[in-house]
Amino acid sequence: MGPLRAGFVYGTVAVVVALVTDLRFLFIDPEGIPDWILTVIEDYRTQLALAAYLFLGVLAALRVRPTRFEPGVPYRSLLLRDCVLASTVVAVMVGVTLFFVTALNATLFADEARDYARDAAPSMVAYYEKVAGRLDDPPPLPSVEEVEERLQPPALRDLGRSMANLVLRAILLGAAGALVGVLRGSFGSGDPGQLDPSMEKVGAPNDGKSQEA
Repeated sequence: MGPLRAGFVYGTVAVVVALVTDLRFLFIDPEGIPDWILTVIEDYRTQLALAAYLFLGVLAALRVRPTRFEPGVPYRSLLLRDCVLASTVVAVMVGVTLFFVTALNATLFADEARDYARDAAPSMVAYYEKVAGRLDDPPPLPSVEEVEERLQPPALRDLGRSMANLVLRAILLGAAGALVGVLRGSFGSGDPGQLDPSMEKVGAPNDGKSQEA
């Protein structure tokens, strides 16, 4: 599988993860699910989403097989390049999606996000209190207002931060792809002698007619 195709396939899955994560308030009823599930979603959704993006970027790099050889370029270098490209494509697709979702959440879906924050905050605080009651030395608990403030929709000025996150995400997934490429090259993953049918053959031998000439 070529790097662009691998990046697009796994990037599409990552885009779905990004949409579900950042538009969760459109299909989750805070009063209709257990408070612990709601709290886990809100407290760990960012970390879980980032882990999913990283996992999908690594999968894209693992599925890559160089489809084009270049004269004088070692196979390991081609593999490294394509692994980085596949992972970076995943990161860019996610970053662009999150940029537009941030814009939508700051404008079109702002009221729905505020309603979700208002309904979710009391349930989350109730769960925090429930857990704190089991501890001998419970930490300070946030108030309902603090939790609601944390769940508020982004502002348009957050679009700049979204672009910065796109760059950081591309660097992270590109580095992960590079690591996968180095490991695959070190362990001899992918036999350059077994070429992909779609690969452009560089320096192929002359056909029979040329030889006869």
